[in-house]
Amino acid sequence: MQEKNRAALIALCLGNFVIGTGTLIVPGMLPQLSEGLGVSLPVAGQLVTAFAAATCIGAPLLAGATSRIDRRVLLIAMQLVFVAGHLGAALLSSFWPMLAVRVLTSVGAALYTAQAASAAALLVPSAERGRAIAFVFLGWSVASVAGVPLGSYVAAVWGWREGFALVAAGAALGAAGVWLFVPRGLHVQAASAAMWRSLLRDPAAMAIVGVTALFAAAGFGLFAYIVPAAKSFLGASPEMVSGLLGAFGVAGLAGNMLAVRYMDRVGPANVVMFCLVAMLAAHLLWPWSQGSVALVALVMFGCGLGVFACNSSQQARLAAMAPAAAPVSIALNSSAIYLGQAFGPAAGGILIAHVPGSEGYALIAAISVPLLAAAIGLSYFASRRMRARIPSTSETAHVQGRPVTG
Repeated sequence: MQEKNRAALIALCLGNFVIGTGTLIVPGMLPQLSEGLGVSLPVAGQLVTAFAAATCIGAPLLAGATSRIDRRVLLIAMQLVFVAGHLGAALLSSFWPMLAVRVLTSVGAALYTAQAASAAALLVPSAERGRAIAFVFLGWSVASVAGVPLGSYVAAVWGWREGFALVAAGAALGAAGVWLFVPRGLHVQAASAAMWRSLLRDPAAMAIVGVTALFAAAGFGLFAYIVPAAKSFLGASPEMVSGLLGAFGVAGLAGNMLAVRYMDRVGPANVVMFCLVAMLAAHLLWPWSQGSVALVALVMFGCGLGVFACNSSQQARLAAMAPAAAPVSIALNSSAIYLGQAFGPAAGGILIAHVPGSEGYALIAAISVPLLAAAIGLSYFASRRMRARIPSTSETAHVQGRPVTG
């Protein structure tokens, strides 16, 4: 890979780190936000749901509307949206204006992650596409290692306003990185009605997108309430909470690095299946982890190992199916992530509102385990459909001389 392209991928990865931190920082600051905005914890949790729902709707619509714009210009603009949105959030003191600002800020998340992946695919040969997409998504994993625990600690020690200001500063650096290192003239195929019809009528593609929605709902349904759950289960201090979030992040980083290393060897579909099984095992263990720091840490590790690597593998899976449609299919996949992120915390919030205390948090597994089981079945269905389509060269990615499908 050329050095200039390597620098561009690092800049895109840094931008994803900022997007991931800005997206995931609210769960880490939820108790402080609840107190500062004068609302209950489940109501404050709707900041997560609203951001996710707006991103879910916006990702595919905005991907089509912006498909003719140079990727460099678009990605810089999305980082600047994050700068303005997080500076605005740092200045607010009431719930409804905060909700409105989070919805507007979601435009940055709706476009950046998917279009950074499509830009990465344009920078490397087809044989390196899966690893490049996984590398760019590594920024999300790094956000869970450093950004989210740091945000949680900053909010607990200094305040949630400083947490939002931290993201704004990071977004400014992210915009500078894209401006300096991502080349001009990166254009994707304009999204047409025919492209959308072809994608939406493809059972394998829609099954893959469905897998993303299911595992995201399961993962974020637990993660959105992990801070209050840790306090309820363990009486956790801010330092312990940051440590547990760090365990989640280290596992996410490790999982995504393994995905980068092996995706083009074993195929994205196999990586996805491993990730889903790891997540299912962790969620099955969750109800039994009350009172045990070791078991809560093990749950966090298993969830982290699967969730981020699973998403980057899903993106590579869709890009391999139809490279020309990747900007649209990856945007739809991003939409599915946020659909899951909207549903999971909303369902979890209803549950803990009706079953207070530790039991309510433990029962989140009653929602997440069936969702992950369904994701495993749907992923297997998608792989079967893809195998039935071999040897169509338009739907088979040849990586290192071997066909990799799904």
